[in-house]
Amino acid sequence: MLKVRHVTVQSPNWTGESLRAGLITDIHMGGFHVDAKRVANVVARMNALGADIILLPGDFVNGHMPASERSAAESRDIAQGFTAIGALTAPLGVYAALGNHDSWYGPQLVRKALDQAGVMVLENAAMIVDERLCLVGLEDDETRNPNAQAYEDCQGRPIVSMMHSPDTFHLTPPSSALSVAGHTHGGQVNLPILGRRVTATQLGREYAYGLIDKASTPLFVSAGVGTSWYPVRFRAPPEIVILTLQSSETH
Repeated sequence: MLKVRHVTVQSPNWTGESLRAGLITDIHMGGFHVDAKRVANVVARMNALGADIILLPGDFVNGHMPASERSAAESRDIAQGFTAIGALTAPLGVYAALGNHDSWYGPQLVRKALDQAGVMVLENAAMIVDERLCLVGLEDDETRNPNAQAYEDCQGRPIVSMMHSPDTFHLTPPSSALSVAGHTHGGQVNLPILGRRVTATQLGREYAYGLIDKASTPLFVSAGVGTSWYPVRFRAPPEIVILTLQSSETH
């Protein structure tokens, strides 16, 4: 069952009023139990939460095959899923970065589908959002070439970073107010005592899930919506998240 998680993040690098950021990661359309109808449900749940901005850091599609090798039925359902994503709405906009599965499917196709859905894709690019923040999206660490050059365009504004894998976190500057990532699925299987054994990150289990706050640059890693390899979750339920970003200077 899809969980809604609310997390408050207090950052010394955030200024002004609090920001409610909606986070949806790793939808994995075409995967087990992730058809267009479920995507529409995820979208409706997020819209009901009233986020100021919505961030989608990658893995929109499932599997390792390119689009040309998908069945007609699967391709049709993925297309309908992207149409459902187009219903996402937030006052400050909806933004995405691409993940490793999106690269294997076809990054140009995913970017085009997101563009048609009204979602702004940021790949090693920065965007000033309503003069309140500088949003930076980084390319996927595994399949592309993420770099930090985009941060030069932030011009001193509070920085929110969006990346698919936490392995890209090292590129974010110390002045970042918040970074978000997915990719790990929270381990998918979280065993008692043994913990999250398969994390898909070189940073280890500490970065597999949740709020990691080191050196005053908080990173939130979501367990995401879908699954990969095996359609199994245990004590790592699918989720969407509302992150309330606040200045720690006022608390």
